[in-house]
Amino acid sequence: MYNTAEATAALNSPSTRASGQASHEHGPSKQSDEITTIPGSTTITPLSNFPENQLTIHTWEDPLLDALGHDPRSLYVERYWLPILGPSATLLLRRLAMALEETPDGFTLECADWALGLGIGMRGGKNGPFWRALDRCCRFGTTQRKGSQLLVRPKLSPLSMHQVMRLPDHLHASHHEWTMNQLKPISSRTSNAA
Repeated sequence: MYNTAEATAALNSPSTRASGQASHEHGPSKQSDEITTIPGSTTITPLSNFPENQLTIHTWEDPLLDALGHDPRSLYVERYWLPILGPSATLLLRRLAMALEETPDGFTLECADWALGLGIGMRGGKNGPFWRALDRCCRFGTTQRKGSQLLVRPKLSPLSMHQVMRLPDHLHASHHEWTMNQLKPISSRTSNAA
């Protein structure tokens, strides 16, 4: 995992400055656009390019959804939410769910580490892949951002009819079949009670 303190120390070491491997290796540039290579590491952009270096993560409580929703690591989410959210946002939700399970009181997310851990790199800025993934999660109601705090739903709702209609035909049919199978136990309980 990328360690910011080690990277900073490597960049500021006399041997790195003397060998020219630091900031001027790629020619003159503005500091915010500068790409730096650290020996033995991934090419990175400075953390200042991200809108935030850290986010505080907490669970977004919803008793009904928590009882009836789908875990982000479930087959339902992989099969039906993935085409709606996209792969980066879906993977981000899965990792957030796992981290919140391990630290239910919340945790501090280091944006650079998480971006690299998700395989979407360090291209920064609000239009970078990490922030686009977070934005998609917020737009679809799976997370809610309040400044540097991010609330994460531990369970996702079933897709809305509008979302189901956006699925490819084979997934649309599969979702309908899944829904009918979920309703069978309810209808059998209702008919047995009568």
